[in-house]
Amino acid sequence: MEMSYLGSLKSWIYAPIFRRWKPSAASIRFPALVFGGITIWLFWLLLHRIAGYRAATIGSVLLATDTSFLMTTCFDWGPVVLQHLLLVSGVLCLVRFHQEQQRRFLAAGFLFFGLGMWDKALFAWILSGTAIATLVVFPKELWRHFSGRNLSVATLAFCLGAAPLIRYNIREKLITFRANAAFDKSEVPGKIHQVFSTLAGQALFDYIARNDLAGGHPRSPQTAVERVSTRVSQIARDPENGFLGFALLAAFLLFPWLWFTPARRPMAFSLIAATVAWLQMLFGKGVGGSAHHVILLWPYPTLFIAVAFAEASRRLGSAGKPLLALVVLFLAGSSLLVTNEYLALLIRNGPGEVWTDAVYPLSDYLKRVKPPAIYADDWGMINILTLLNRGSMPLRVGTDPLLKSQLDPEDRRMVLDRIAESESVFATHPGELELFKGVDAKLMAMAAEAGYRRETLAEISDRNGRPMFQVFRFRR
Repeated sequence: MEMSYLGSLKSWIYAPIFRRWKPSAASIRFPALVFGGITIWLFWLLLHRIAGYRAATIGSVLLATDTSFLMTTCFDWGPVVLQHLLLVSGVLCLVRFHQEQQRRFLAAGFLFFGLGMWDKALFAWILSGTAIATLVVFPKELWRHFSGRNLSVATLAFCLGAAPLIRYNIREKLITFRANAAFDKSEVPGKIHQVFSTLAGQALFDYIARNDLAGGHPRSPQTAVERVSTRVSQIARDPENGFLGFALLAAFLLFPWLWFTPARRPMAFSLIAATVAWLQMLFGKGVGGSAHHVILLWPYPTLFIAVAFAEASRRLGSAGKPLLALVVLFLAGSSLLVTNEYLALLIRNGPGEVWTDAVYPLSDYLKRVKPPAIYADDWGMINILTLLNRGSMPLRVGTDPLLKSQLDPEDRRMVLDRIAESESVFATHPGELELFKGVDAKLMAMAAEAGYRRETLAEISDRNGRPMFQVFRFRR
């Protein structure tokens, strides 16, 4: 386990990749995009089996152009890529087990579910939603397959996939659930807004791409691709909202009309599964208020839309196909324009404060200086620097114990010992960019009290010329 709810499955996958391809933006993101592409392909296969060719085509087109799905997949923010891949793989295997009566698909499906739980225990949200939806919508099919042998195969396969998580919780007395399961309804309005924001594709503006020029230093497009992207953005008038939310609303309105059609059960299944999972986010403490949690509901909303639109187009006769094509092209095109807006903003305004490309020159500078210790005195740099340098950089967490409201004598001695290390350096975000507010001020006050002054060594800027990091040390 990496954390109480996060397993190391991704580390196992990336370890052989990094042996042959050094850690970089490309080596991190390319495999994630491949996994995302496989997820879309498997989603097409799943929809084709349960709802036919038309629904599969609609669903795969909408998912492949969905801005939030694409952005969170590319940056694997969450992380979410393996969660989507394992969910779709597991459900597809169980559908094949039902249709083909081969237990190897039953074992594979529950193995994928177990791996999903180990990868990120929050997989329990969507897995429980899937289980309840199956029980409600397909009770007869479930009972038909219920036997001691099938139950044994499913249980063993699931436990095999989730074995590290199970072992960890046996040893640590269910810490995954004790540390991460709590009820809270104070953030419900914000969490509801986040669902609509994720559906519209706007949730990651300002986080991954800066969408204002308050920081100054706008950058002109340099390449043909950059010029085309910014020009498309201007023509489209800087779109930041897609229409998948309206498509989902339309599918809801169509549901009563389609109740007595083959679309009813796959639509009900996806609706129940997503609702059960979302309710756990809605009332969970510290969860569900960000896009990387909401996106874990995918691809069930897309499945709901695809099945509804496919069946509705059949009911409209000869006018159904051309009308459906126009609707899907409009939805996909509007989503692509929002995705392009992220690119255009990255070109002009650069990345946000956290997802900054200034980490690359920061890494290069620290490698040249070669200090005996580097204290990261703010959030958002230590893990990236560790990865880029394969763990070879002498990085230390500098925010502990300065995050405490009151420091005891041992804490103060620890901080003063760092300050006294004349060759060690400290790295932080400057001024208003500080994420752990007050840490730098507390460090400066303790240094001044002990008779030390701050000596700035470097100010590291992003490609737009905005200062994002400061490197300094202390001198008497």
